[in-house]
Amino acid sequence: MISTIGLNGLYVILGASGNTGSIIANSLLLKGEKVRVVGRNAGRLQHFVGKGAEAFTADISDAAALAQAFNGARAAYLM
Repeated sequence: MISTIGLNGLYVILGASGNTGSIIANSLLLKGEKVRVVGRNAGRLQHFVGKGAEAFTADISDAAALAQAFNGARAAYLM
């Protein structure tokens, strides 16, 4: 279920557990921004959940899941 965070500041980070995605996610979280981290492995996203992010498990080949992941986003980081 997607949370109902408004369009004012939700950032979606695809591949958040990777090298560059993790840097972006951590930087946004340190600034107090609302972040949804997306990855294939829910366990690898838990580090970000502990910092206040919302985790979303999806594969980049699943268009329907990605549409849900980006729902309500102000901006997205895709690498």
